[in-house]
Amino acid sequence: MSVMESLTRRRDFAEVFQRGQRKRAGFVKLFFLNRENGSLRVAFVGKSKKAVCRNRVRRRLREAFRVYFYPQWQEKPVDLVFWGDERLCAVRFAEIQSWMGQLLDEVPLGAEAQGNREN
Repeated sequence: MSVMESLTRRRDFAEVFQRGQRKRAGFVKLFFLNRENGSLRVAFVGKSKKAVCRNRVRRRLREAFRVYFYPQWQEKPVDLVFWGDERLCAVRFAEIQSWMGQLLDEVPLGAEAQGNREN
């Protein structure tokens, strides 16, 4: 399995937030932007006043994606930003996985994505 490519530059995040779409399931938000070419780039954001919880949220989101969804998404030309807050620290891992699956099912790819941009 290859290494996940991350979104790291401020400009890339700004583009996803401004031009992309957003979905929500449970305590997880997903911001996504389809690209013309390339492969998956992903970022995980934890929101909390306490660094311990913020980092735990990011780790839990990253692990849920890596284990259950990365193999089928790694070649898709899309930028994903998963956003969670401190409530994810107390939620069962299976719940996070379920919410993430619901969100990813709503991401249009390929011809679907092109049709949505024109509307």
